[in-house]
Parts: sequence; C-alpha cells; structure tokens
Amino acid sequence: MDDDVAVTQSQRNTVCPITQLEMVCPMKNKKCNHSYDEQAILGLIKSRHNQRKKARCPVVGCDNTDIKHSDLVPDTTLKRAIEGRKKQGSNRLTM
Repeated sequence: MDDDVAVTQSQRNTVCPITQLEMVCPMKNKKCNHSYDEQAILGLIKSRHNQRKKARCPVVGCDNTDIKHSDLVPDTTLKRAIEGRKKQGSNRLTM
C-alpha cells in the first residue's frame, strides 16, 4: 500500500502545473518550493511581465504572487527522479 502512494505521489510531482505535461527541465521556486518546467515558467514570467503584471505561482492554493527569474533554481532531485522513471520504463519495454 505504501509503495502505491509513493509512486502516485512521485508521478504527480513530475507533472508541470502550467503545461500538465511531464517536466523536462524542472525548476524549483526558492520561495514556495513548487517546481515547474523551465520553459513553461520562464514563458509565464515573460508573458506577465509584458502585460506589466506579476507572475503568480500556478499551484492551486499557493500564496506566492510574485515569481521572479531569480527565485528559480534547477530542481536536480526531481530531474534525477524523472530520468530514473524514464529508464525504468524503457527497461520494461526491452524485457
């Protein structure tokens, strides 16, 4: 039962809250600790900036209302998890 919870939780965490697709290059927000795909979050920040508005964290319930590029750092732990899952998936196909 615990294994099922861990798998479900890790699968959900690898999905970008902006694109709803699995992240390729996850970036973590230092202020709220949410992760997003790099291209998606940078596009959101740029789009909002062009509208002269602040970029708000797209995670439901998050109160971070001003995401800046400087708040983002590579999420290496999540990237390794995504790569590990991809390897496991390709190993299953070759078995």
